[in-house]
Amino acid sequence: MQAHLVDFAIVTALKIERDAVLSRLNEYEVIKEDFEPQVYYHGYVSIPGTSERYTVVVTLLLDMGNDEAATATTRLLQRWQPANLLMVGIAGGVRDKADLGDVVVAKFVFYYEPAKLTLAGEQHRPEQFPTDTLLRSRAYFYEATEWKSRIAVIRPGSPQVDNALPNVHFEPIASGEKVIADLEMLPKLLQACPKLVAVAMEGAGVARAARSHNAPPRFLEIRGICDFADPDKNDDWHCYAANAAAAFTIGLLHDRPLPPLITEQPLAKKSEKPLLIISVQSLPNRVIAPDEILSGLDDDLKGRAKESVSLDFTSLVKGGVFTDPARAVQQLTDPQGAFATAIARSQEHELIFHGLAHIPLLVLMGHLVSDRVPVRFFDFHPSPGSNTWVWPNKGQNFPPMEVYGLPGSRSWQAKDVVLRVSVSYKVLSDQALTVVSSGAIEIDLTVVPEPVRGAVQSEEQVREYGRIFRRTLDWIAQNLPAGQRVHLFYAGPVALAFHLGQQISENIHPPVTVWNYHRGYDWAIDLEKAYIGEECIVQLPSGYD
Repeated sequence: MQAHLVDFAIVTALKIERDAVLSRLNEYEVIKEDFEPQVYYHGYVSIPGTSERYTVVVTLLLDMGNDEAATATTRLLQRWQPANLLMVGIAGGVRDKADLGDVVVAKFVFYYEPAKLTLAGEQHRPEQFPTDTLLRSRAYFYEATEWKSRIAVIRPGSPQVDNALPNVHFEPIASGEKVIADLEMLPKLLQACPKLVAVAMEGAGVARAARSHNAPPRFLEIRGICDFADPDKNDDWHCYAANAAAAFTIGLLHDRPLPPLITEQPLAKKSEKPLLIISVQSLPNRVIAPDEILSGLDDDLKGRAKESVSLDFTSLVKGGVFTDPARAVQQLTDPQGAFATAIARSQEHELIFHGLAHIPLLVLMGHLVSDRVPVRFFDFHPSPGSNTWVWPNKGQNFPPMEVYGLPGSRSWQAKDVVLRVSVSYKVLSDQALTVVSSGAIEIDLTVVPEPVRGAVQSEEQVREYGRIFRRTLDWIAQNLPAGQRVHLFYAGPVALAFHLGQQISENIHPPVTVWNYHRGYDWAIDLEKAYIGEECIVQLPSGYD
């Protein structure tokens, strides 16, 4: 049985959950391997109206808990190397937020167990595991209702009513080591995570294994509500909730959220993908014409089929001031918006990015795309008598970027990090420290011998500086205490800002806040909060110094 060709791996914790999924596969075979404790069910889900199908592997955990989930999922990932990983099953719900039988798709997994024992008592340090933006977007966009009619078991209760169909919620799902069935625990969880809608057990273990894998798959958790996590809980709704979660999951696959791996073109033909050209503009001093990027494309790219996606935020800028960055962020993170839709098409198209926009928006866009999606970059290069998107020094040597200020291990305690990236202009320490608490650790990434406008003149240079930025963030992540964050101050070209955003991992790195400069630093985007759809704009008061 070949690995590397599995579209979706599905992890279940109970037999009732496994059977609900298996009953909806077109066919499957049972895989039992020597000295392997896990049993795998290898099958297919056909995509209606096409000749395509997904290859699917389903497994059942051998025991309860996140440690068992992490161990079993790690074995699954090593054996099958799936492109996507789903945790599917039942969960307790939050009363008045969801009804019995409803389905919850996790925005993130809220792992509430981590804690530190101190003299003052136990200090809880919950951890969040974000789910994949693309999969969540496709689930959100999946509006078909036929899955509800395919639950295929009788809804508990009497008598049946016409509108007694499950709803789908897109909110956090808690994960821990306990089956919650008391009146005290759930309010504590809601205090720590107010948007919580469901409580389960094994999601954090599955998410952790996905994050730690050498080729992390896209991860999503889907649960059916079977009780309200209180003393009245029973098994009455288990079968219905398991089948509701499975029906939604397989219904989503029927909707073809991603191209099946088996339809990928051979490597020799991948260069023939059509282009999807994304442009963004929030700086109104120069209007980008729809087709001006074409002059910067080489002959191979010029000959391809092309589509364009234009994101224009100039109406939100008044007198040079970005008056409503929150609205721009909402449009970029909207699962049904133009940007999310463009990302969803990345396997069928080659993405090209260019534009003129505010730095926090650019970094956020790259962060939403992630480094798992290949993107070609272009930058605007003004010169006397000739404005062009053609890279001036393709394939030529470029100035190095040096890292200064990495501290010793004793310096990291309880301090935020000011990370200054100086490419086109020097980011000054005094200006950055006006918006960050005193005592922050200061680290500089600087083009040497000195920053200068137009310093970045090739796509190769963008990617090399991106690698240096990523190594620096990895170093910070290994040393920075929990609860601290990185404040990013960047002065450089558009393409590199986008690419730096791709290098920031929501799973590996500490939270990052990206600051905007307009005669001083005035507002910022908290990338972690933007990623999960929470209020993310840090707005300084007028006249703040």
